[in-house]
Amino acid sequence: MSNQTEDSLPELSHLQFVVLDALGGNKKRGKELRENLAKLGVKKSGPAFYQLMARLEEGKFVRGWYEQEIIDGQIIKERRYQLLANGIKAVNHMKIFYRNRVSTNTFAPALA
Repeated sequence: MSNQTEDSLPELSHLQFVVLDALGGNKKRGKELRENLAKLGVKKSGPAFYQLMARLEEGKFVRGWYEQEIIDGQIIKERRYQLLANGIKAVNHMKIFYRNRVSTNTFAPALA
């Protein structure tokens, strides 16, 4: 992550922010994270979701790994995710960036 000031543009898209914020400080299964996002109105197909998560992994915002379970004799591999320090910094930067915009009415003319 680059050195960002409170006024520099966030490095996350709005969708990436929502995903990282929904992930929070917990380790979550991909399925569980998709369910949480759906409750927030963010519905992605499985392939689109996992492609998004792969980009977040490449950016070092999250760590992903597979865990294997045996259910009724079937081996099931589930993808799990954890927010990394860069992800926490990026989410916090985005919150500060938009909080500053709202508190200084930077968006007010566009909303009028």
